[in-house]
Amino acid sequence: MRSHLSRASVWPAAGLLLLAALVATDLLTGRQVNGVYGAGAVLAAIRTDARRTGAVAAVALVASLASGVWNDNVGSVDWSVRFASCALLCGLAVAVAGANHRRQRQLAETTALAQRVLDALAVELTGARTVREVVDGFVGHAVATLGASSAMVLTLDSDDVLRTVSWHGRGGDGADQYREIPLAADLPGPLAVRQRTDVHYRSVDEIVAAFPDLAGYYTEDRSLHLLPLHRGETTLGLLALTFPPALFRPAQDGFLHSLAGALTSAVQRAVELEADDAATQRTVLLAEASSTLSRSLSLQTTLDEVCRLLVPRFADWCSVQLLRDGQLETVAVQHRDPDTTAWAWSMRCAFPTRMDAAQGAAAVLRTGRSELYPFISADQVERAATGEEHLAVLRRLGLTSAVIAPLRDRGGTVVGVVALIHAESGRRYGEEDLAFLEEIADRAAVALDTATTFEHQTERLAEVTLVAEAAQRAILAPPPQRSGPLTLSARYLSAATEAQVGGDLYEVVPSATSSRLLVGDVRGKGLGAVRTATVVLGAFRSAAADTDDVAAIARDVDRRIVPYLADAEDFVTAVVVAVEHDGCFRVASCGHPPPYRLRPDGRVEALAVEPSRPLGLGAEPVVAEGRLCAGERLLLFTDGMLEARTPDGDFVDPAPFLPAVGAAAFDTALDPLLASLREAAGHALDDDLALLLVGYDPAG
Repeated sequence: MRSHLSRASVWPAAGLLLLAALVATDLLTGRQVNGVYGAGAVLAAIRTDARRTGAVAAVALVASLASGVWNDNVGSVDWSVRFASCALLCGLAVAVAGANHRRQRQLAETTALAQRVLDALAVELTGARTVREVVDGFVGHAVATLGASSAMVLTLDSDDVLRTVSWHGRGGDGADQYREIPLAADLPGPLAVRQRTDVHYRSVDEIVAAFPDLAGYYTEDRSLHLLPLHRGETTLGLLALTFPPALFRPAQDGFLHSLAGALTSAVQRAVELEADDAATQRTVLLAEASSTLSRSLSLQTTLDEVCRLLVPRFADWCSVQLLRDGQLETVAVQHRDPDTTAWAWSMRCAFPTRMDAAQGAAAVLRTGRSELYPFISADQVERAATGEEHLAVLRRLGLTSAVIAPLRDRGGTVVGVVALIHAESGRRYGEEDLAFLEEIADRAAVALDTATTFEHQTERLAEVTLVAEAAQRAILAPPPQRSGPLTLSARYLSAATEAQVGGDLYEVVPSATSSRLLVGDVRGKGLGAVRTATVVLGAFRSAAADTDDVAAIARDVDRRIVPYLADAEDFVTAVVVAVEHDGCFRVASCGHPPPYRLRPDGRVEALAVEPSRPLGLGAEPVVAEGRLCAGERLLLFTDGMLEARTPDGDFVDPAPFLPAVGAAAFDTALDPLLASLREAAGHALDDDLALLLVGYDPAG
């Protein structure tokens, strides 16, 4: 501040020194030069404001008057001419100083304004990577910082149409008709772009004089400034600004031009970033699609995954339609906003696709050729609408660009279409995006075909499984609840729907002094396994009716079932147990997990039984013996209990669930075990499970 004052005082001082020199010349030489005393004011005016220049001018006029006194010619014609010359010089000096000061003030204001705009834009555009983000930030600050009545940025697209990207402070009621403007239109914006020069209108009267059709568009007087966005020979678009009258003067047009230049650079950078980001995103999405689309065998899950992959990274909207009964049916739709997605899903059946349409999804389905719409005009939207209500829905979607690709099954038949749409993001699709979507569509079609095939197979398998389950349940009769001092309970749990029913089995053959128990698992699945299980159960009943020798029972069953096994590799794992009414028991294992001994105090013990070869492969079991105390129980089971897996693929350890089986009420003791296994697995078990529980209750 002090330095500024010092510089501002130099020129008035210089003017006074010059005036003093002229006065000295007048006094010392006697030559009257008071006519040029105003030169001191002129010198001061070079870098001084009007106030300081006026002070020097006043001193000069006083000195010029005094010159007439000491030269004794005040009032003479000669003196009057000289005094008038001095006054003229002083007046000009003051006028020049005032003009200079105003220019400097305007320059300072413009510089400060430019700095504010640049500072604001620097903050706003730091993270901007798309044209929409850049333009929205610029336009918002143009209105807020410059005091603009409106600010609008349009891009010039390849079809020679100027399209609005961002518009703050829209004009009159007819503003919507100017969101898209043909370059050939007789309007201010296209004119500026065609001429490749800035155009400024200082008032609405000037605008209407040049373009009578705009009469009445602006309801208030304003200036209009149209600044083409050029980069070399390429025109990117147009910046249009309006201001209150006289807010921006002609002297500031250069500032607006510079502002447009800064916007051009930012837009060009955003275009390049968008292209780089899109290329990177395409590569990432293709890799992700290859790994994720085939994960699920559910048709709807796969459809939803297609949309999830693409929205919002590559589209504002994604929809998948499949051909069903001669009509395209929307089976998946997604928008970046969940509420909007829900609204769109609710409308999916309201406006069926016209299957005879010359363009769009129906045409892609018929021809098998993808379609690219870099720009979706208002006219295209109106032509696509089937009525006013449909038109309102399409306008609400805000479509700006789209690409549609066919979905083909393994035989090459087009079975549906996938469509990507840009809306509020303002992004545009190009040829690279079309090729990308076709690759995504190929991957999606394979995944959808696989899921569809699997669901059809699952339906057929479910029908077969129902028959097999019915047959299996028919051969697995509930055991007697009691046999002497022994209490008995059994459970059978079917596997998940995806798995065929297995050959898990159990049986109880009671006698007057004991009960013979069998739990087994036939190798294989389906009706064949159930048929083999029937043979095993019949053989066991026959063998167990004649003896308590569990080894002999096992050998007898082994011999009886061999003729009924489909091939040499078929077999049956089984555990045979005989429990006497005094609590003594004998156990033989034929390739099967041994029973658990459960005590009322929660202790659990896996019986030590040496396993032999399975039934059907020459079983020669070794018998283990033991004795149950009152309240103790034996749990016989198939390997479905040991092979249950968690969602992470780890085996479920049943040990923590077994103490409760030994302590709970006998009739329901097996139910918590089944529930715990299902909960730990997080889903239905992958293998059938048969459980047989025997308790020793001599007091009962």
